[in-house]
Amino acid sequence: MIELPAFLITIASIWLATRQNIWYYPTGIVSVLLYAWIFFGARLYAETALQFVWLVLMIYGWYEWLHGGADRRELPVSRTPRWGWITAIVSGAVMTAVIVWIQRTFTDNPAPVVDSSIAAWSIVAQWMTARKWLENWLLWIAVNVIAVPLYVTRELWLTALLYAILFVLGIQGYRRWRGTLVR
Repeated sequence: MIELPAFLITIASIWLATRQNIWYYPTGIVSVLLYAWIFFGARLYAETALQFVWLVLMIYGWYEWLHGGADRRELPVSRTPRWGWITAIVSGAVMTAVIVWIQRTFTDNPAPVVDSSIAAWSIVAQWMTARKWLENWLLWIAVNVIAVPLYVTRELWLTALLYAILFVLGIQGYRRWRGTLVR
């Protein structure tokens, strides 16, 4: 049963993210690979594919956190710029529509709209996390609220519990990052 190790590694990873600790990325990569296997077995195909998108975003974020700031130094926390919000909203809406269509057309997913929405908005939130935009945590909180009932219906009890814990860590991350915000 790999759900328990995935659960524990993910909690540790997100806890590290709330503290802006670079070890968030290596632990996150392990978590992503484990959850790809779990979600595939549960026929949550958008969530499975999402793990591989996250793998790319994790590598990107790891680099950005280390070298994305001024003079290629550590990236500080900042607010999401207007262009970032526009990009996030348009991307999230378009990705949701495309993923819903793909799932309804090509899969047997019993919850294509919810699964697709979680996948699309998680990609947006992970991109915002990689940029260290404070508001990524607000998006993560919303995703977690929607994800818990989905995982309960798929009988992924530990994963449902995980996303409930991630909801709490999202609030903690928002508060901690807000305290370090570059004004």
